[in-house]
Amino acid sequence: MTTTSVNESDRLRFVLAGLRSAGVSMMYQDVSLVIRFAANLPETWPLGPLLEGGTDEIVFTPQHAAKVIQAKHRVIETGEATKLEIHRDVDQERHWYMLNIEPDLEADGKVIGIFTTIIDIDDLKYRETVLKTLLRELSHRSKNLLAIIQSVASQTARHSQGLEDFLLAFRNRVQSMAQSQDLVTASDWRGAELFALTKSQLQPLIGDLPSGFSLIGEDAYLFPNAALHLGLALHELTIDSLARGALGPAGGSVVLSAEDRRNEQDVSELILTWHETFATPQQTPETSSRSKNGFTGTVLGRIVPQALSASVRHETEPGCMIYQLTIPDTQYEVHAPYSSS
Repeated sequence: MTTTSVNESDRLRFVLAGLRSAGVSMMYQDVSLVIRFAANLPETWPLGPLLEGGTDEIVFTPQHAAKVIQAKHRVIETGEATKLEIHRDVDQERHWYMLNIEPDLEADGKVIGIFTTIIDIDDLKYRETVLKTLLRELSHRSKNLLAIIQSVASQTARHSQGLEDFLLAFRNRVQSMAQSQDLVTASDWRGAELFALTKSQLQPLIGDLPSGFSLIGEDAYLFPNAALHLGLALHELTIDSLARGALGPAGGSVVLSAEDRRNEQDVSELILTWHETFATPQQTPETSSRSKNGFTGTVLGRIVPQALSASVRHETEPGCMIYQLTIPDTQYEVHAPYSSS
């Protein structure tokens, strides 16, 4: 078929087909707002011979008809185009449309009719809803994060020996939270895997995991709140171990294990255990008291358990140290078992 062989009827049909696939409908009315032409109206809208010659009351729901008519009268009076959003509920689903209302002008500027282009904006409204939800979620999480930082700053200051001591400790703890936050953000705020979180916390402090550090058990997927707080706990455990434990002067090994099990109420819970075995037994009581006092003790014994609604066990013996959290299933999901040494 050549271009010259396409008649006006075919051209109009092609145009309407393109507009239909784009979700665009059209309507033309005279200055009395009587419908003279309509095309491509959605299937759920009034169709048939009654449409042409009718008015907006047979096209739009009573909820919107008055608003649409008022807008069109204003276009006729002013000669200026306007836009209007409306919705229609079909089978308990809401569908949104944008009405672009423009005047049909004669050469002298007199309005002789109204063009209305009706565009399906369901996708736009969906994206708008998602964006609003994300912004609310971001605001909520930002407030939570700021509250955590404020608590960290306060507790760090309380247990610091001076300004330099405070700045160093606080900078490291904020960096720890940033590492966890990066993982959570990379997952679109869904959370972070336990062992990836562990490696991200230890890497700035000791580099790659040493041969004496093992990760075993369930590589649980932690929800955002759990990831942020466990990241802080892992940071404090590592700092404490470097200062006086298996990663430092005591030597030895560290095992971080995670076991998903069902409790007496038949509810899943994650048993997360940091177990240090000392190569050189620690005989002084300071080993136990130091790790349980100060900011580290506050984080491990109170802040993290409370944030996760978890029970805690923290014991230090001459030959080992055990820190264990029993975390409810509201804070994690279970992935396949993992083993690394």
